Amino acid sequence: MNIHWQNGLRRGLPWAGLLLLIAVIMLFRQLIEIYQAQVYRDSLQPHVLVERNLMDTNQTPQALFANAVFYDHQQKTEQALSQYAALVAKVAENDPLRKQAYFNSGNIYMRTAVRLLEERGLPAWDEAGPLVALAKESYQKALRIDPGWSEAKYNYHLALRLAPTTHGMSGPQQYEDEQLKAEDEPSGWPAMPGNPRGMP
Repeated sequence: MNIHWQNGLRRGLPWAGLLLLIAVIMLFRQLIEIYQAQVYRDSLQPHVLVERNLMDTNQTPQALFANAVFYDHQQKTEQALSQYAALVAKVAENDPLRKQAYFNSGNIYMRTAVRLLEERGLPAWDEAGPLVALAKESYQKALRIDPGWSEAKYNYHLALRLAPTTHGMSGPQQYEDEQLKAEDEPSGWPAMPGNPRGMP
């Protein structure tokens, strides 16, 4: 009986050690995630940059999001957009941060386009048009993740109102040119093809 118990103990000891090792690793990983979440929370309140620190916290999705918000508040749009792009590459398809990154990117594109148009008028359309198209694409990606998101729908429709004809045209100037051309074309009797018969 005693020998049987010792053999069972010898066989079970490696499994118990393995389970203990897995538990310690999981506990360590949870402690790291708690630390990273705390760094993220601390950086969101005062809008500070999450810089490289212990355990590479600046590369977590939450830190990338916090850094993008920081750069956006500093009006550094390129850095903010690159942080959002890095975040999108890191998280899963259904992650809430992913849809928020798309939404915020769309807002940055729209703000930049509107500012250009307000400052320079229609001549700035060559720069603003592609930004509006990128904003629409970002809102669409956010809506694919959450089709019921009312803020994203609203902003998407604002972008559509700003540039409803960007699918087949290069901008408002081409739209105006096509409208003038349509007005110059004859309508009614003279527009009919072939030789007219019966009427002078």
